[in-house]
Amino acid sequence: RMYWGKKFLEWSASPEEGFQTALTLNNRWSLDGNDPNSWAGVAWCFGKHDRPWGERAVWGTIRSMTASGLKRKFDIASWLKVTHQKLARRTNLT
Repeated sequence: RMYWGKKFLEWSASPEEGFQTALTLNNRWSLDGNDPNSWAGVAWCFGKHDRPWGERAVWGTIRSMTASGLKRKFDIASWLKVTHQKLARRTNLT
């Protein structure tokens, strides 16, 4: 959630709009069971519970997360392979 949640800062007209959109989608798909963790997790994407970082356009003082940073954190190709295999099994595509 941290990566896509932070993207709403870039994709929205205002941080408030981005927060509401992220929270709505997060809760719609029940990523946290639509409970207080939803609010805390989405708020964390928008800087809650984190220290200020250097001022940047769009981001302000919120810690950014880039695709290259995401690639350093985990093996995206492996995740995609496993995810596609699970999807294929569920939809009988194998």
